[in-house]
Amino acid sequence: MTSDLGPYGIRTSDPGPYGIRPVPPHDGTLRAGPLPEESAAALDCLQTGLALLADHHHGRGTHLRLGVRPALRPRPAAPLPTVEASAADRLAEARRLLGLRVSRRHRVRTGRGLPPGPGPYYAVADAYHLPWVPYHGQRHMEHSFVVEYGAGRATVHDAYHNDTPWGGARPGAWTLPPPRLAALLAETGAALYTLEPVPPDAWSTGPTGTAEEPTDPAAVLRYVGAYRDHPDRAAAHDRLNLEVWLGVRAWRLYALRTGSAEAAGLAERWRRLSERVYLAARRTARGKDEPPGLFEEFTALLLADPAAAAAPAHPAEDGPGAREGRPPAGQGAEGPAERAERAVREALAAVLRLPPGEPADGRPFSSVPGFNSFRMVDILEHVESALGIEVPAGELTAGALRDAGTLRDLALRHLTAPAGAAGGGR
Repeated sequence: MTSDLGPYGIRTSDPGPYGIRPVPPHDGTLRAGPLPEESAAALDCLQTGLALLADHHHGRGTHLRLGVRPALRPRPAAPLPTVEASAADRLAEARRLLGLRVSRRHRVRTGRGLPPGPGPYYAVADAYHLPWVPYHGQRHMEHSFVVEYGAGRATVHDAYHNDTPWGGARPGAWTLPPPRLAALLAETGAALYTLEPVPPDAWSTGPTGTAEEPTDPAAVLRYVGAYRDHPDRAAAHDRLNLEVWLGVRAWRLYALRTGSAEAAGLAERWRRLSERVYLAARRTARGKDEPPGLFEEFTALLLADPAAAAAPAHPAEDGPGAREGRPPAGQGAEGPAERAERAVREALAAVLRLPPGEPADGRPFSSVPGFNSFRMVDILEHVESALGIEVPAGELTAGALRDAGTLRDLALRHLTAPAGAAGGGR
């Protein structure tokens, strides 16, 4: 990526067919400015636009009222049940939790133009058609942002923060001529909503962000069972990837609102599960076996009580200097241990752009800037290719993929396995 690339990879020197250019995030009339980064990283792509408008109308920090304690409420969908909310669901939540009600809805069609300015309007459109998001031309999904316009210029505010297989989405603002905005929104049949503030005494949830109803254990077992028993394993893991990602976001937001260390620990457990689920999705898409234990952990997280949900401490043997297979100091010719070490370090350098020796053994990959589940899969595949091995799904546990040392030890076991042993000598 070169220096003239703005957020989402839009070139500042090449605004594209719609004349889109990045502008400072305070550009426009939104009174509260951009969301804090930790909030943007805890909201889904339909909540971010509502969060911007909640802070605009009711004051900075109002968006945290979305952080109610998560409870499982899946809805039927094809091919699998889902907890993913629709735009209608999120707008209903905005009425109850944020004090915002819909007073007008305008569907943008070719020839109809935009509703009267200046806005701001809550916009929902297909991300596949939006040039400033990494889903552009890649995946169809509902996506929200805020638009306002006047004096010959329109501004788009998008607070979404996420890492995707097609690049990183980061909050930003963009400007373009209003007719170009109208053409872009008409292309995807976008909807613009006028949201008006509601007095705070009409809001429904208290300061603790309590869920509206508890999680039903029987519903959890039915929901998890649908994914565990689905015959198309690649499709099941592809969809499960989204379901777990939504769990990560929901618990992060609840932890932000309440300040609960236990909820933050639970969010971290969800994040670690999301890495393993993405790895499973990549492997099953290629016809390989899935790692074990995913659905047991998924069930446990759905039933977890945040009052006792702090992330468990890693055992001492996961720390520096406590594992076998470490390259002996001063050894001459390169042996299997050095080959495994070199493969891991080259993978980390290639994928995470890290200098030799970083991160140190024992430092979790999750603490490295730029690391995410996509990068973990890239690192593993780089190591497998370099050493000519294939690690069986049953060994792809969170502990084995935790840091440089655990990954090296995993690779070394298969590099030195007898010919014909599972995962060795390929």
